[in-house]
This record gives sequence, C-alpha cells and structure tokens, in this order.
Amino acid sequence: MSECEETERKAKLQSVTKLNRNLQSNEVLTLHYLGLPYMVLCRSPQLRLKVPVSTYNFQDGETDGIALQLIFTCPVNYPLQLPRVDLAEKRNVSIELDRKLRAAIAKALEQHLGLYMIVPVVTRVQMLLNDELRSD
Repeated sequence: MSECEETERKAKLQSVTKLNRNLQSNEVLTLHYLGLPYMVLCRSPQLRLKVPVSTYNFQDGETDGIALQLIFTCPVNYPLQLPRVDLAEKRNVSIELDRKLRAAIAKALEQHLGLYMIVPVVTRVQMLLNDELRSD
C-alpha cells in the first residue's frame, strides 16, 4: 500500500469514527429529549449507558411492580455493530420474564441494526414489563 493510500485509509477511518461518535451523542440526546432517565457511565473508548426501567407501580422494597437496569455497552462502530445489553439490578423479575426480555431485546436490536437501537430497546422492555404486570 502506498503512502498516499495509507493516508487516505486513515482519513476515512477517522471520518467513520467521528460519524459514529456523533450518532452515539445524538442517541444520548434523544434519551434526554424523550425524558427517559439514564446515566452515562463512560463515553470513551466505548459508550456505556445505564437506563432504569420499571412498571408504574414499582416501589423499592415492595413485592409489587417490576424494575431493572439496562446497561448498554456500545462498540466503537455502533450503530453499525450491536451493543451489548446487560440486565442488572433486577427486582421481581421471574426466570420466564428474564427469558422474554432477552428475546425482545435481541429482536429489537436485530430490527434496528444500523439505526438508533437504545430507545427502541428501552421502549420494548418498558412495554413488556407493563404487559407482564397486567397479565398477573
């Protein structure tokens, strides 16, 4: 590879990296504008976010309601690559619901690859939690 080609390749890589970081920043702003609670755990080298999700009737220490934290770890190429989504601090989440949540998250990620994925995942999890509460 010539020096010129190498310089061009590096410039393209920097451009793509900058674009991906802008997309990630825009997604964090979308969470903010939608009024969804979130915490940025890390911005570099990978974006990591924690998003709490719960049913409307959840109160800590009570047996009513369901709550959990979604931890998103986005690779540098996000949204061209899938983020890792971990379920943490689960409260009143059955094994069956955990399975449903993981399947719903995988489906939402697959459907939105290349687009913003965090908001659709949070929305789908929220809907699933509320549906679970209504079915009890």
